[in-house]
Amino acid sequence: MVELLAPGGSVDMVVAVLENGADAVYVGALGWSRRDPRYELRHHEIGEATEYVREIRKKIRVAMNVDIEHQDIPDLLKKVEDYASWGVDGLIMKSPEAMRAVKREHPGMSIHASVGCNIDSREKMQFYREAGASQFVVSTTLSSYGEIAALKGEADQVGMGVEVLIHGNRCISGVGGCRLYEYFDAFMEEVTVLDSDGLKRKKVLGNPDKGGVCYRPCLGIYNPDITKRFPPHLLEYLKDKTNEIFTVIDDVPGYIELGVKTLKIQGREYPIELIAEMTRTYRRIIDGYYSRSLDLEQDRQRLMELSHIRDTERRKKTTELHQRLLSS
Repeated sequence: MVELLAPGGSVDMVVAVLENGADAVYVGALGWSRRDPRYELRHHEIGEATEYVREIRKKIRVAMNVDIEHQDIPDLLKKVEDYASWGVDGLIMKSPEAMRAVKREHPGMSIHASVGCNIDSREKMQFYREAGASQFVVSTTLSSYGEIAALKGEADQVGMGVEVLIHGNRCISGVGGCRLYEYFDAFMEEVTVLDSDGLKRKKVLGNPDKGGVCYRPCLGIYNPDITKRFPPHLLEYLKDKTNEIFTVIDDVPGYIELGVKTLKIQGREYPIELIAEMTRTYRRIIDGYYSRSLDLEQDRQRLMELSHIRDTERRKKTTELHQRLLSS
């Protein structure tokens, strides 16, 4: 059966999504994932979450999907040593050298190539397979069922599992493919986080590849204080692009029939109740498919309502991010 993977931005969210039908949950290690530290878990919290997940016979993965430099690898391996002993099922990663280091030291630890790898071709999936990944998240630049079905066929030949986002953000060049934040280097904020295992790590707020939430300048193209930092040709390009929230429902049965391994929900930074209900709704759709009692109309309406709630939350967060950017 296809796996439903849901986010865990806190230990409480981990419990909520699993109670509402997720087969697996992913959490971010403090300092090592593409989110604000508020939505990452400290080392001991990952241990607690893993213990709970193992007790109910579900799965947990840890996102370590920032750029991991060569000098960071010893600290990475210290953490993964504990994860392996606790029974963490796998890692979500982006940096090839770090993937190779993990596979060398922990060959039994599964690695999924993050959506930040922006995998949209056979060549990219082969590259990450050679680095140690056994599964990858399809690039959000591919938005149609036909495009994803074609890539799934390539993945079958390469020998990689496929993971599809069914609720999340596309970003204007695909998650992991956007470099707009580079125009705002001078306005980024470096913070140091101290984990409960004693390890420190720097995050750069404004640069998702360095572990900081993106300031979303693409959503500020009508704010003159933001647009003045973009060259004119880029502003023209952005007028035809959108960083959209998307919800997939009608294609879910097709993805299951294709043999997609995992259907993934994004949202570590959103209210627990919202993500729990979204998880419950997708669980009902998946179960309806397998029981041959699928009726999408009611669930479609509810998912649209949930998407509207999430979009409202996102606009609030975007306003806060732009205020942080402009006050830097």
